[in-house]
Amino acid sequence: MTIKTSDINSVRVITLNHKSIHNPFSEALEDAMKAALVEADHDTNISAIVVYGGDNRSFSAGGDFNEVRNLKGGAEVDRWIDRVIDLYQTVLNVKKPTVAAIDGYAIGMGFQFAMMFDTRIMSSTGKFIMPELKHGIGCSLGAQILSHCIGYNAMKSIVYSCDELDAAEATQLHLADSITPPEQLLSTAISEAQKLSAYPTSSFRSTKKVMNHGYFELLETARKESKEVHRLSFGAGDAQQHFNRVLKTTSEIGA
Repeated sequence: MTIKTSDINSVRVITLNHKSIHNPFSEALEDAMKAALVEADHDTNISAIVVYGGDNRSFSAGGDFNEVRNLKGGAEVDRWIDRVIDLYQTVLNVKKPTVAAIDGYAIGMGFQFAMMFDTRIMSSTGKFIMPELKHGIGCSLGAQILSHCIGYNAMKSIVYSCDELDAAEATQLHLADSITPPEQLLSTAISEAQKLSAYPTSSFRSTKKVMNHGYFELLETARKESKEVHRLSFGAGDAQQHFNRVLKTTSEIGA
């Protein structure tokens, strides 16, 4: 089971449940997440959604190395980019309030996925990383998402440095909206979801739709550009070398 769901009053909690504690995004996990988000959005008993990595687990360490190491720079890259962007747009399409509860690592695709939510609550032990360049992967999609969210200069610093961002740094850059102790992360995220869901439905949904309009346009532009960038980077073979090194040395798969 790649995800688990539970309801706290009218808040649907969707918990990533990959076999790795770092929750890398496999195709199965992506599909399960999209289905769970759509189902919760259509459920009239649910007023808001929290997505969580689980107790003592990472939010998501990005793409599953077991799958992405098979990308060679051809049509399979285009399909992967379509999958990723479809996942992101599924989050943006949710009409109800969405909250990301972030602990452990949010790396690469996991970092980008978190940026799709209305609000991000971060554990004091959480970390964001956009390490694509040092792994031989193009960062076109991550760059455009970060530029949209926090501005061009902040984006450049994150993409070019490939450094970890702790919770304090993430909050200062508005990547996270608030910090909480790990043991209070889920309850704080649920409280935030309840706060947002208390707004009149019509005003919240219409405002959110307008706010996200530019985001959809950006992702559609990024879809074509990222296919070109990733065909080149995966075709060069550097990324696969990194994935294979990691898979030989650790059972915790993701990036």
